[in-house]
Amino acid sequence: MDYRAWPKAELHCHLDGAVRPATAEALAREQGLDLPHPLRMVAPDDCHSQAEYISYFDDAIAVLQTATALERAAFELGIDSAAEHIDYLEVRWAPRLHMRGGLTVPEVIAAVLGGLEAAPLRAVAIVCAMRHHSPAENVALAQEAGQFAGRGVVGFDLAGDEARYPTAPQRPAFEAARASGLRLTCHAGEAGEPAAVEEALGLGVERIAHGVIGARDPRIVDRLRAELEMQGRVEPGGASAADVDSSRRALHHQHRLAHCG
Repeated sequence: MDYRAWPKAELHCHLDGAVRPATAEALAREQGLDLPHPLRMVAPDDCHSQAEYISYFDDAIAVLQTATALERAAFELGIDSAAEHIDYLEVRWAPRLHMRGGLTVPEVIAAVLGGLEAAPLRAVAIVCAMRHHSPAENVALAQEAGQFAGRGVVGFDLAGDEARYPTAPQRPAFEAARASGLRLTCHAGEAGEPAAVEEALGLGVERIAHGVIGARDPRIVDRLRAELEMQGRVEPGGASAADVDSSRRALHHQHRLAHCG
């Protein structure tokens, strides 16, 4: 049986990490952007840090600074996902990184939702705050994202350089998102120590994105099992093969898919 033909749910897809290279090149030309050619969009396997890996999103973000570009990228992502037999798609991205051309956060969100709504599958959005933005900026983002709760935006996330920017100072943003009717997830356990996963859990999140470094501490694995009931909410990726294997051993008996919304 060919699993590629099975209907699937994609729970962790970054818009700026899924732009078609040809589309990105075309947008760069149309906008007259001074960017390298070819664009720097594929990270090598030997990145030395999370910060280096994240830098490979920069060129895609640079071309997604207009409503038209954002809507196109979201729509094409929906098309490409449907072609892979994905029938439920959660797309996440950081609206505050797409304001260089004068767009507001609501305009950025509306553009992405417009593209997703036109795609031939059920697609919803998770708004990402960035760790290097201030708590006040991220509170405002959560409140603006909450205006779209029930209208395409289902969740709130925190992403970025985990080694330099801890999670705990962003608690007010998570509280604002929850008050706005959004479900909570958080990137954690991609860099640094296992305690970073526990720090994210302390914010009341329902899903940990990546989280594999937490598998190094059996106590954190036990807490994940108890608090999240292991409903598919630890998303492997970003650590060593040993970490991934450890996570799988911890999860395999109770692993089920779950999603925001």
